Order: sequence, then C-alpha cells, then structure tokens
Amino acid sequence: MMERKTYGQFCALARGLDRVGDRWTLLVVRELLLGPATFQSLEAALAGISPNLLADRLRGLVADGLATRSTAPVRSKRVRYQLTKHGAQLEPAIVELIRWG
Repeated sequence: MMERKTYGQFCALARGLDRVGDRWTLLVVRELLLGPATFQSLEAALAGISPNLLADRLRGLVADGLATRSTAPVRSKRVRYQLTKHGAQLEPAIVELIRWG
C-alpha cells in the first residue's frame, strides 16, 4: 500500500480528509453506496482508474473501517466489498458534493 499522506492537523475536516481525501476514494465510496460490489464491477464503473490504484483505495477503506471485504480467496471473482455503517455515514456529504458540483 502506498504511504498515506496526512495534513497532521487536529481538525475534524483534516482528519476526515486524511481518510477519504485521496483521488478516487470518494468515487469508490459513491459506487459502494449503491450496494456491495466486486472489484471488476467497481473497475468498470470507475472508467480511468488503474487496477493498482483501485486496489490501494479499497485496502485503505477496509483498513480505516469504512468498508469490508468478503472472505473469498484473494483473486476470486466472489470477493465483494461493501461499506460499513461508518462508511455509509459519508452519504450525506457525497450527496451534497453532487448537488454542489
């Protein structure tokens, strides 16, 4: 996994961005808000993301407790990712960003 950047500030916004502020992360969350998804379906929905970057973003979301990964074998097509309750709490922020954009 790539070394994670941090703002190093004791501010709720900065700490939140430390977790979901990397490029593509909120777009992955957006897709997972629709329901559990496989790596392949996420890759198809996020045109332009490299497989390595998608894998990195998914690992970060899982490590931060925002998503879970099914217990299927590593390279299995049955691996599914889904948001945790904590990850799903990002929905209002994402909806507002969509409205703003």
